[in-house]
Amino acid sequence: MNIKILMLFCCISLLFFKGVVSVIAEAPKTAKIVFTSTRDGDDEIYIMNADGSQQKNLTLNGARDGSPVWSPTGEHIAFHSDRHGIRDIYIMDADGKNVRKVLKDVAYREFPTWSPDGKKLAYHRAFSEAIYTADINERSEKHVVSSGRIAGFPAWSPDGSEIVFTYRFPHDVGRTVLRVINVNTHEETTLFEVDEPATLIHTAWSPDGNKIAFLWSQKGIYVLDRDGSGLKKLVTGSSPAWSPLGDKVLYISDGIFTFDLGSRKSEQLTGDGNYEADWFNPAALPVQPDTKLLTTIWGQLKQK
Repeated sequence: MNIKILMLFCCISLLFFKGVVSVIAEAPKTAKIVFTSTRDGDDEIYIMNADGSQQKNLTLNGARDGSPVWSPTGEHIAFHSDRHGIRDIYIMDADGKNVRKVLKDVAYREFPTWSPDGKKLAYHRAFSEAIYTADINERSEKHVVSSGRIAGFPAWSPDGSEIVFTYRFPHDVGRTVLRVINVNTHEETTLFEVDEPATLIHTAWSPDGNKIAFLWSQKGIYVLDRDGSGLKKLVTGSSPAWSPLGDKVLYISDGIFTFDLGSRKSEQLTGDGNYEADWFNPAALPVQPDTKLLTTIWGQLKQK
């Protein structure tokens, strides 16, 4: 076979293979919020517009599905579900189709968070009392750090270098801390600590990587700088999630609300029975590289 034709075939095959998931799964064209709802009698995952309109059930089954989070490109949603008898991590396309289990074995896994490149998930393993990461393509997992009981709630930093999580001391149940671990060096840093059991939960990293929001149970949603300074309360509520543009925070308080960081005003999107929301906005995405890569390779081959 002519070497130029062979090279072209290999390049096109590689690009198609890399993009096959994207071809099958399409990201929303407008801003969307995914969330958990109990309106159907069990925990189901719904999707809606950023203003709360056009709410739609994506999972439609009798299992308890929850903690949905958008993939970085918006093509997929990760969530935990007990559809195989025990809570574990699953992925589905943005339209609710093509549901698949991330790992082959069954273990109690919960509260997934995506790596910025979309290749891995971090999550909490309840019985192991630790944070793990899973390679989605290889379907393998790796222990990252111990978390203690009733803790975990990991969130991956936007640059991919760190994971924030909550830690509960095994022999001192009255202490809970907010920690960050470097996924490369495994160095741990304590950002905030309270002498209260299991009260720091639901961490969320701002899109610019400079701030971390979390729930201080019974007190509300707080935010601090990445270095642990600047602690302040945002709003009374739970389960914070940043808007992709970083100007608002989703939270739960008898329904799903948004808190505008500029005006410090809240807006209600849904009624009660809806929680664990996550926000995707295609306007926040960087320019996709695949089209440019394809054009560059095709042009180089034509020039030869």
